[in-house]
Amino acid sequence: MVKRTGLALLVLGLLVLAVFGGRLGLLFVTMIVAAVAAGELYRSLRAPGVQPAGAVGHLSIVALLVVGYARGVRAPAVFPFVIAAALFLSFVLLLVRRDRANATRATAATLIPVLTVGLPAAYLVSMRSHGGGYRLAWVFVVTASACELGAVTLTWAFRRRALTPRARRTWEHLAGALSGAMLAAVIAVAGASPPFTWARAIILGALVGVVLTTGDLVWATIEDDLARSEPVVKRPRAIVLPRIGGALLSAPVFFYVFRALVS
Repeated sequence: MVKRTGLALLVLGLLVLAVFGGRLGLLFVTMIVAAVAAGELYRSLRAPGVQPAGAVGHLSIVALLVVGYARGVRAPAVFPFVIAAALFLSFVLLLVRRDRANATRATAATLIPVLTVGLPAAYLVSMRSHGGGYRLAWVFVVTASACELGAVTLTWAFRRRALTPRARRTWEHLAGALSGAMLAAVIAVAGASPPFTWARAIILGALVGVVLTTGDLVWATIEDDLARSEPVVKRPRAIVLPRIGGALLSAPVFFYVFRALVS
């Protein structure tokens, strides 16, 4: 009970710092969350003979976040160069190892967290530097949180622990996420209008709900496939990534669709 209370207070403190701590506060919180989530993903991707270059991956994620902080709305134009540098460094590091077996698989395993955790998180940091970035950032955080809470609540109401690759449970997860999106739309219109009108808030909320559900489903499918294909490999249970993976994937969608709606 004490541990759960402490964890809840820690999460609440990070959310408050991310929303009200300015650009630097959001960068700090995003770095912590991205590092933990990427670490969980790297541990899941490790397999006999496949050792990703985790140090290169974490360094690349930090570089993406710093670029997002420094360049703001212009950062997406620089992201491909950071990813290309990560690919190059991964190949160099893996090729200088004594054991060069499965170098291609190890390189792919190195880049997967960079692309699925670091890159979307960098869009969130870049979003904060958009015109009206404070409103944009807190509306996204509220929308993603409401979608995740709605999805978890509805699946819990049907006595199912989490999303799995089962059709019925997936639809329940999506319905919960969309319900949370509608609640977030009401909050966005009440507290951030303009630029969030009813149409913009509903469109963005629905897209975040769909992408979040898809991301959660992809992660559940990956976990299921890894457990079936390599049953002898004991993998630590991920805690942070299943909760924020789908929300992170929705950040680029929110970023570009919002820009299209206000242009």
